[in-house]
Amino acid sequence: QSSQSLWNRLSVLLNLLPSAADLQESGLALGNEVKDMLSDSELPDPSTNLLLPEDVALRNLPPLKTAHKRFNFEQDRPIFSTVEEMFPFQPVLCFVCYCQLMCFLLIDLEVCFCGQAAEEARRNRLMRDMAQLRLQLEVSQLEGSLQQPKAQSAMSPYLVPDTQALCQHLAVVKQLAASGRFIIIIPRTVIDGLDFLKKENAGARDSIRYLEAEFKKGNRYIRCQKDVGKSFERHKLKRQDLDAWNLYKILDSCKQLTVSQASGEDDTTGMVTIITGFQLEDPSAFSVPMQSALQAAAGASVEIKNVLEFYKQWKEMG
Repeated sequence: QSSQSLWNRLSVLLNLLPSAADLQESGLALGNEVKDMLSDSELPDPSTNLLLPEDVALRNLPPLKTAHKRFNFEQDRPIFSTVEEMFPFQPVLCFVCYCQLMCFLLIDLEVCFCGQAAEEARRNRLMRDMAQLRLQLEVSQLEGSLQQPKAQSAMSPYLVPDTQALCQHLAVVKQLAASGRFIIIIPRTVIDGLDFLKKENAGARDSIRYLEAEFKKGNRYIRCQKDVGKSFERHKLKRQDLDAWNLYKILDSCKQLTVSQASGEDDTTGMVTIITGFQLEDPSAFSVPMQSALQAAAGASVEIKNVLEFYKQWKEMG
């Protein structure tokens, strides 16, 4: 049952093979043994059984035990030409019930189709590689268009604002996005945070309207990043310390971004910076889970900077 496609192809092949009558009328010079075999090959129980090299090679194969009972493996095999040796296959294959020759053919077909499958897999790999190269070229062209002066080349090309940065300093984020020098990445968790705050926070509502407009326009300098998956969920922490949970989720998105952009053993340090609305001068003022999240970011080579401090640094380098 697991080889359904193989049986389908085999049935097509069998229907293309000539009948015994076609072979007898082919005009080819055939030996008496082959002629006798052709004469009764389409009978329900053929009396002529020619011993083929495949029979000898597969003599002890268990699935062919019943079929091989009709052969006398001690008899001398007649000497056939290459054409004659293939003839016993032709008419008999019209009968699917003749399991011996079916097995011979299946072995050859499986080798053939395995080769086809390998070629198809190679083509699929080639298409995937080409798609990846196109993506890398697009990213390279995009990054090349970021117009960064040499003094600013040390700043991360990818900025990931958190919910606080958007709610409190949307105007600054807008300037960073409009500069053409950074790619602003908006993780799904940030959008969820804005949605959670929109009823009571005017900054959240303004940010949602701004992001919706930019996504609709297809602004290549500001992009929405899909959720990276449930494997990064921390439900207990979400209940205990929502700020720490959100930072972990943003950090997960940053890791996903650096993995997708890196090739081989490329160093991704400094590629991504999280810009936050929190003041970071005194990390000890944060909760223990929040301090752990900040340490995790440092361990992942992801910078976290206050959005106003980052903006000031950028302007000073301008």
